Amino acid sequence: MHPLLSNVNIYPFLGLYGNDHFPFDFAFINGSNKVLIDGNSVYTNVFDANLDTLYWALEKAGYPDMHVIVGEVGWPTDGDKNANVQNSKRFNMGLLKHALSGNGTPKRKGIIDIYLFSLIDEDAKSIAPGNFERHWGIFEFDGRPQNATEFHYLAESTDYACSLSDCTALGYGSSCNGLTLQGNASYAFNMYYQVHNQMDWNCDFSGLAIITDENPSEKGCQFPVMISHGSTLLLDQHEGLSNILKKAFCGYIFLVFLL
Repeated sequence: MHPLLSNVNIYPFLGLYGNDHFPFDFAFINGSNKVLIDGNSVYTNVFDANLDTLYWALEKAGYPDMHVIVGEVGWPTDGDKNANVQNSKRFNMGLLKHALSGNGTPKRKGIIDIYLFSLIDEDAKSIAPGNFERHWGIFEFDGRPQNATEFHYLAESTDYACSLSDCTALGYGSSCNGLTLQGNASYAFNMYYQVHNQMDWNCDFSGLAIITDENPSEKGCQFPVMISHGSTLLLDQHEGLSNILKKAFCGYIFLVFLL
């Protein structure tokens, strides 16, 4: 019986750890490093190269369509010269946008299923591999975010988006009043994106948002989509409007973590 699922852990950070000759930018999704050419495939980062190594191996073994999940991937925030909050944020945010973009790898296109490692730092974990082993968490030992300013910036970005669009549906008693903090941000980012003519650069907010074709409407709260200058239409998932409209939303990036 052929297995239907494969799991792989990918840690680009380890390419840098203890190897001063590893090209620094090649460890990041948004690096400016020279590309690596392998036959007809062009690689700009080591994550895609590692994942395609597995895809090729599965194909040679007779499983070309096996679904692959990246069970662990992340970047530590301390314990090494390359392990810090800035590099961790750069790697994680770049990876999330890449994984959700649908561009996939040179070998296989589509959304990449990933689990970020990990939710919190582990103060009792063995440091035999390196001091960084206790610092993979998005949050510190006590639950504080590694980069608290980013969470503050989420609120500021939401306020900014609403000030230049229409967020009245988020008000008390309104149709979208019951959304979570992340939902409020997604609604605000989407409204800003829509009223500014769906330009890609209007759905970024310093890496907090991403364009998606999935309707994020929930709990009676409809996310508008602009279909022509100065007019909007509320998408109803049950009326087949996807046949005549290209769904284009902008929303806050939701994270999935591994403990």
